[in-house]
Amino acid sequence: MSHHMSILQEVTGERSPEAAVLKTEAIFNQTAPKVALFSSRGPNTIASDILKPDITAPGVEILAAYPPVASLIPPYKKENDTRRANYAVLAGTSMACPHIAGAAAYVKTFYPEWSPSMIKSAIMTTAWPMNATGTGFASTEFAYGAGHVDPIAAINPGLVYESTKSDYIVFLCSMNYNTTALKLIVGEAITCSGKNLQRNLNYPSMTANLSGANSSFTVTFNSTVTNVGAPNSTYKSKVLAGGGSKLSVKVSPSVLSMKSVNEKQSFTVTVSGSNLDPNLPSSANLIWSDGTHNVRSPIVVYT
Repeated sequence: MSHHMSILQEVTGERSPEAAVLKTEAIFNQTAPKVALFSSRGPNTIASDILKPDITAPGVEILAAYPPVASLIPPYKKENDTRRANYAVLAGTSMACPHIAGAAAYVKTFYPEWSPSMIKSAIMTTAWPMNATGTGFASTEFAYGAGHVDPIAAINPGLVYESTKSDYIVFLCSMNYNTTALKLIVGEAITCSGKNLQRNLNYPSMTANLSGANSSFTVTFNSTVTNVGAPNSTYKSKVLAGGGSKLSVKVSPSVLSMKSVNEKQSFTVTVSGSNLDPNLPSSANLIWSDGTHNVRSPIVVYT
């Protein structure tokens, strides 16, 4: 007999049915949160110097609004099944996406004038750090990106990495699109000049695919942050080691002194190392801290 039937009999059969709610036990799991097996993994096959995924959000057993016009989804669906529901418990990237969309909308209510890249940066740089829970590429930053979303922290990021239209034009040039394709995307005639690198897109994470590189390497990222916190604030850089072989990371300048809100300052991150493991990305985290805000960006180098 199912639990459901016995509860039903108890409720309908007794004059005054009683039930006890037992105390729950909270278990702290060192590896939680963990990325589900079905979640898409990086590296990014189209732009290998942009870390994907960007961010992680809850996606398993999520109570979700469900259109009653659709019959209940497989595996429950039977021929001629007329049952309908307004809600269903679902799992998938399709459930993580609305969490992030909601977080982005939440941030936008506080800062209606922020561009999408500023909102994205706020969400990424304030995420909870996650740890690799397995072996190989599939368990690292290529599974969780910058970490697990924290919407409350995202409304107070301190600094943001804003990507402008001109940043994206340089990025598209680095993808070797021809003038026809560029005009379709950008809406105007673009002439690419010089050597353009994907990794110079002003992004909240820093990634370099060094496939074909020899044993030792040095790679440089040029970034700009915008002050969205207090007018007079000083941010000091610190680098935390991550997984894989050890990276040497130098930040110049190592201290940023902001005088006003919306002020922009640029810096260079130089990453060097040797003998990268072909089966595991090497990573570190760059954190800009003013004592209140910790603006964290993952740095990932892989072959």
